[in-house]
Amino acid sequence: MPLLLAACGPQQPPEETSATAKRSVVVQLVQPQKLEVAIKLPVVIQPKDILELRAASPGKISSLEFVEGATVPASQIPNGEWLEVDEFLASQLEGAPRPTEDEIVFRNLRHLDGFECFARIDDSQLMQNFREAQANYDQAVRDLRRTEEYPQSTGAQLDQARTRRNIARAGAERVLAMIEDTYICNPLQGVLIERMHQTGEFVNMGELIGKVAVMDTLVAELEIPETHRQALSMGQTIGVRIQSVKDETGKPVLRDAKITKIDSVAHALTHSFSVELEIPNPNLKLPAGIFGTVDVVIYKNPAAMVVPLTAIRLNGSSKSLFVLPASGGDKVSELTNIELGQLSSNWAEIPGDKLKPGMRVVTFGAQLLGDGDEVTWTEKDPYVVEGGGEMKS
Repeated sequence: MPLLLAACGPQQPPEETSATAKRSVVVQLVQPQKLEVAIKLPVVIQPKDILELRAASPGKISSLEFVEGATVPASQIPNGEWLEVDEFLASQLEGAPRPTEDEIVFRNLRHLDGFECFARIDDSQLMQNFREAQANYDQAVRDLRRTEEYPQSTGAQLDQARTRRNIARAGAERVLAMIEDTYICNPLQGVLIERMHQTGEFVNMGELIGKVAVMDTLVAELEIPETHRQALSMGQTIGVRIQSVKDETGKPVLRDAKITKIDSVAHALTHSFSVELEIPNPNLKLPAGIFGTVDVVIYKNPAAMVVPLTAIRLNGSSKSLFVLPASGGDKVSELTNIELGQLSSNWAEIPGDKLKPGMRVVTFGAQLLGDGDEVTWTEKDPYVVEGGGEMKS
């Protein structure tokens, strides 16, 4: 009969199977962090105003020095002071030569001496009319004084003299106003963007002579979707980045702009609101008619819990995370049925209190894990090499 022999000796430990082997994973420490989500929107930058400078009186243009692209300074007719002849003479400096006859006649036009404006309409005929009107007024003033000094003047004579004086004054002031209308002024400094006439051409009353763009303040216009309307408020400051204009370092210019207008009614087709922002441009370095971009913050969380998208394991419609406890250890726990907050192309916000500060979330190797598995973990991603490059498999 064959003899069965059994080997005697110490029992060998069982071989480690794949079920009990520790898996190597990459983890990332999770801590609360400030989270801001912004959307990039295009803006169109335009001048704040376009002024149309028109002729206030008909006539031939006698002066128009500005060319298109030139800066037109602001100008306004200065206020004049009406003086009688004796008041004008008394205002002269002691020892100064007596004013000429023309200086006396045109004494009430002295506020226009040296005044510069955008354009002038020929006023030679009006100046002659003013000479006559001023002479009539001065004569009416002298007649009134003689009537007042004559002891036998009746009340009716005094009334007639005063009426003639008032009528003459009104006539002179009317011609004075017509002369002031020949000065075409620009109320706000700007850039001449269009010039319709040349010096020597005849223009009618109200005819357009030039257009001036007010550039010391620019307006940026954007459209904000209705779902993000609450992210903007009146008076809020937003940075506008202008790619086509570079600063001294060669980077795109970034200017602060203040929201001055938000439409209260959304567009029927786009369901967006129009928003206007004012950009200070005191040195006129920024051009108009260009594009820019703004970043509108639509979500803020000062203590957000954020994980990489690679840490999320999908199982049908449910989502889960594998984490190492904050207290330490090598056993992973599965956080099931987690909700996702804000998302980007490479991270996700985890709202709620399931994910706690100090936990380490598995970012690589989570797909083959189970709840309670022991792992060998590292915080250094083996697929990222020094210098910022990625290891190619």
